[in-house]
Parts: sequence; C-alpha cells; structure tokens
Amino acid sequence: MSTPDFAEIAEHLTDRQLVLALQSNGWQKFGGQENLYSRWRPATSEQECSRGLLIPQDDQTDDYTELLSQAVAQAWKMGDGKVRSILERAATLHSLGDEMKFHKEVQSRRGTIPWLAGADLHVGAQKSMTVAAKTRKSKSAYFGNSNSFLAKSFLDSVLMGQTEVGSYVITAYAPPEEVYSERKVNPGDTIPLVGRHTGREITLGLVDALEAARESLDHFKDSGSTHGFVENVQRGLCYELTQAVRSLIRDSEGAEIEVEMNSVEELFSDTPVRRHKLEFSPSDYPALEKAGNIFAATAAAVHVTVLGTVTLLERPKPGNPGVVRLDVIGGTKAKKMRVRMKVDDYDLAVDAHRNNLALRISGRQELEGHFYWLYDPEILELVRIVPDESESPVQPGDQQSLFDV
Repeated sequence: MSTPDFAEIAEHLTDRQLVLALQSNGWQKFGGQENLYSRWRPATSEQECSRGLLIPQDDQTDDYTELLSQAVAQAWKMGDGKVRSILERAATLHSLGDEMKFHKEVQSRRGTIPWLAGADLHVGAQKSMTVAAKTRKSKSAYFGNSNSFLAKSFLDSVLMGQTEVGSYVITAYAPPEEVYSERKVNPGDTIPLVGRHTGREITLGLVDALEAARESLDHFKDSGSTHGFVENVQRGLCYELTQAVRSLIRDSEGAEIEVEMNSVEELFSDTPVRRHKLEFSPSDYPALEKAGNIFAATAAAVHVTVLGTVTLLERPKPGNPGVVRLDVIGGTKAKKMRVRMKVDDYDLAVDAHRNNLALRISGRQELEGHFYWLYDPEILELVRIVPDESESPVQPGDQQSLFDV
C-alpha cells in the first residue's frame, strides 16, 4: 500500500485509539502533561527517533486534529510493520464496525454481475440482516411482519461499503456498540432495561442462523431428514432465511457470506480479528425450498370475510382459473389480497372490475412472504360502494404489485 493520507486517518481516530495501537506493539510512554499531551517512542528506539512522538489529548483545542495527524505520520515513519498494518487498516476501514460480505460467484466479465443476479444478491443480503435482527426478539419458523421495528432500526444504521471484484461482493458495516430497542421509545419515556440489543449481538445472530442453515442442509443431504430444519428454528433458521440464501445462490456457481468482527478496541489492540465464513452452493437450493415450504406451513391461517375492489386480474388462458388482487376495504388488516378463483368466480370478478363494484368474499387468509392470499374463496355478493357507506377508506398498501415486471 502506498503512503496513506494521514489527515484522513486522523479524522477517524482518537488519541486513545492511537495509544492503544502503540501500546500493543511495545511502545513506551516517556513524558507529557496530563490531559494535554503524551510522548511515546518504541521500546528499542534508535537515536534518530529518540525524541519520540507527541500525541495530543485535549480534543477541544483548535490544533488537535493537526497534531493528531502529525502523530499518525510520525507513527508510520517510526513504527514497524505491525504499526503500519494497523494504520493501513484504519485508513480503509475507518472503524466502521462489524463487516459482513455477501459474495456471489457468477460467470461474467471481471468486476461485473448480470443485473438480475445482482438484484438477487442485494435482496439476499438485506433479508439475511433482517432475519438476524428479528431473531434477537424472538425465534419463529415464519416471521412475516413480526419484529419489524427492531429490524428496520438495525438496517437504518447499517452502511453499504464499496463492492469488490469477487466475482461480486456486497459489503455491509454494522456498528457493534449501538443499541437497538424492540419497540419505539418516545421522548420522555423510560428506556427499557430489557428488549435492547447491540449491533454485535445482531451480527453474531446472523452467524449463528447461517451456521444452523448450513448444518441443517448437510444433515438433510446425509439423512434425507427434515428434522434438522425444524430443530434449528431455535437458532434463527426460518422461512425468511431460506428465502435469503436462495436469493444468494440463485443463478450462481455458489455464494459465500463472511462476517468479521471489528469493534474500535479490537481494531487497535493485538486481539486476533474474529472471522466467520459460510458457503452455500446451487445444490442446496432444492433443500432450502423444501425447508421454506415446511416453515411457511406454520403461518397461522385465519377465516375471514373481506370486502374489496378488484384492481388487477390475471388469467393465462381464457376459460381457465385466474388470480385477482383486491384492494381491501374491510374485514381484515391486510390492505391488499390475492385470490385464486374458479372459472365462474373469475368471470364474476371481471364483471365487478368492469362495473366498478366491490366483492364480498369469504375464505381462508394466509400470509405467504409479503403477500396475503385468500384460499377456498366463496363470493357472497357484489357490492356497490358508496363512499359514506364503506367500512373504511381504501388505503394504498405497502405490498408489491400482483404482477412482476
């Protein structure tokens, strides 16, 4: 590595961290003035560096950053390979936190990835981190929208780093010491003593869940038994994680997730960096699909009667059953509902759409991924909607559209 930008390193260091780096490599303090500055030099100091270097301690002074930058430059000049390695790492990492790399191997020009494969990689990475946060609050075979506040709070603080030539790598940084609450804490509220989790705990949860997935897949290959999938729900394996890993390995030659723990103290001490690496291959896809189906079946089904307007229709061939999407007016918390209908019922739905009528339908509501479905539907009646007679105004949902573009 060429000589780094010392001023840039100083922007992301504190004097305490620089002292930790020097102490861990045998440097000795030999003077200074408390709370103002300290002087340091290597234990085996040569004549030309016997004066050592000065490290400022008062970050409120106007020249603190300038003096710290000079101290970094002197440490680089006087230090050995270990000190330079720490400073190099600081120059590239900036103490961003725990590092998560999601690597997808594909046949493509170096440094590129097919667009759809890249989109799957991004989705898989985000879903993996979402699962890691959700499993801190509770363990479940199927989460749906559960524990979403904690997951969103965590993702809001995660940074996306630069990609690498891998075939393709997404890098994420999570602050290990930041604390996330399971519920929103309003101004003036007492901060709860329980239901709070650090970024490091969430990152380690990701490692444990992925290790559970890897062990379950290996057990299934060896025995054909799906018991391992169910047993490892307690470690974070769930429907959403099977979807995440499937996205990572879809249209690839393999995928790899690498997690490296990087707290501030660990970066500037001689503690070995903790690394975890999990690998998955396209041959894992069928087993992940099977596990996902098992977990999806645990989602509770509810019998509902809903009122909704038909907004989208899909029927591959005339005379065959089709699928419609309802914008729900009432009868369920879902804002949008997909319904697979028999031929006669589908034709009735088409008429309702054409004539601006609503449908009142009874059936079994299930949540699959992000979408609500109504199974075994029975159309009870067509309803003409008058604004002041509706149970509640139609609100735009936050689910994806019926048709994939």
